[in-house]
Amino acid sequence: MLTTDTKKLSLIAILTATAIATNYLLIGTINVKFMDLIVFTSGYLTGSTLGAVTGILVWLVYGTLNPYGFSLPVLLATMIGEALFGLAGGLYRGSERGTGGVDFWAGFTAFILTFVYDVFTNIVSGLTAGLPISVALVTGIPFMFAHVLSNTVFFGLGFKPLTNSIHKVLGDQNG
Repeated sequence: MLTTDTKKLSLIAILTATAIATNYLLIGTINVKFMDLIVFTSGYLTGSTLGAVTGILVWLVYGTLNPYGFSLPVLLATMIGEALFGLAGGLYRGSERGTGGVDFWAGFTAFILTFVYDVFTNIVSGLTAGLPISVALVTGIPFMFAHVLSNTVFFGLGFKPLTNSIHKVLGDQNG
């Protein structure tokens, strides 16, 4: 993977900026974003700790400068939840996958991670709004469905091409 700290920090900065930019680009499409894939990929390429940092940085900016509003409890929940994508990317790094085609395991990983993220953030959002947890979870189902489905597809189809492209740009022979 990446060998120098400078390369890793530069990649984190680029991937953080890319995730934020794509979030704003897709602002009108609720819960369909490339952010989770980008953060997961950051963890895969730089390790779990730096992947988690990438997730925290993305939400620190996007969650603070968000046209949908700001809520500190929700911001903290989304930062923690997004950090899990980066952490998982680092843990995923040891798996063998090949270089092309659909990555079933990345899609399955996205399904599980996104489900956990959405349950956690829906509970925190509901409690913050003064809603019972059951109401928060039930009303969140359509948003969760869009998020889980889109992430499963994005990870399954996009993870390998994204990591392969980054390796080529970096001239990394390990990719």
